[in-house]
Amino acid sequence: PAHARRPGSRPPRPASRARIFGWLILFAGVFAVVLFLGFTRGDRDSGSGSGNASTVAEVPVKLTFPEGLRREEMAELVAQKTSMDPDRYLALTAPGPRGKSLARSSGERSLEGFLFPATYEIYKVMTAQDLVDQQVAAYRDRTAGINYAPAAKKNLTRYDILIIASMIEREVQVPEERAVVASVIYNRLRNGMTLGIDATVQYALGSWKTELTATDLAIDSPYNTRKFAGLPPGPICNPGEASIIAAAKPANTSYLYYVAKNDGSGGHYFASSAEQFEQDVARSRSNGGG
Repeated sequence: PAHARRPGSRPPRPASRARIFGWLILFAGVFAVVLFLGFTRGDRDSGSGSGNASTVAEVPVKLTFPEGLRREEMAELVAQKTSMDPDRYLALTAPGPRGKSLARSSGERSLEGFLFPATYEIYKVMTAQDLVDQQVAAYRDRTAGINYAPAAKKNLTRYDILIIASMIEREVQVPEERAVVASVIYNRLRNGMTLGIDATVQYALGSWKTELTATDLAIDSPYNTRKFAGLPPGPICNPGEASIIAAAKPANTSYLYYVAKNDGSGGHYFASSAEQFEQDVARSRSNGGG
């Protein structure tokens, strides 16, 4: 008979739906992979693709601001290293309401002192405003943990500390001397003495010239701490974190004077009396200090 079977034989099974469905999924998956690879290769070859491809591939410019620069010097680096407008950078950091707010002062202030020196990553889409915002944010972040209480007890504001830090930054080369120079500034302020810091005269002149003439030293500027007692009106540069910490917590000394050793060490002689200071000046000159 047409439907007869041999004893023990099994009837042929129709292909299960599950097996057919599995093969369909496998073939569909292979097709999808091939299709994806084809598009990916095409994107690479044509230079097209997602809108973020160029952004991901962009290598930012590293812009480093060393400690102790004036904002004008920072603007020069902006011009040299980026496509940003340096004049816009200067305009954004000039005396205005933002500086007034940061300094908590009654009058307008520049952002001198608040432009934190560090290395910043500059992308093509960034503007001068973005950079200034990053610098001010970095200043806030790096100074957030500083204890200003001891200075406040001496009636010094945070802006006063920033001013002192800026002078330390320009005067000190040896890290261990930062807090010692800070103590000299504190002691002279307490005694009502002029600070006599040449870096403030240099700032008033708009130049860090090392050889100051008698005319330079007599410049009629509130920044001339040889001529006017007390702190200058604002910071003379943008100091780093170490100088700000030293300004907030000076060493405990009786020093009132210091002079550069001029022996190649970058250090200073410190004195508590005018007599000792004169001897130190003589030593400095014998070392080649003029």
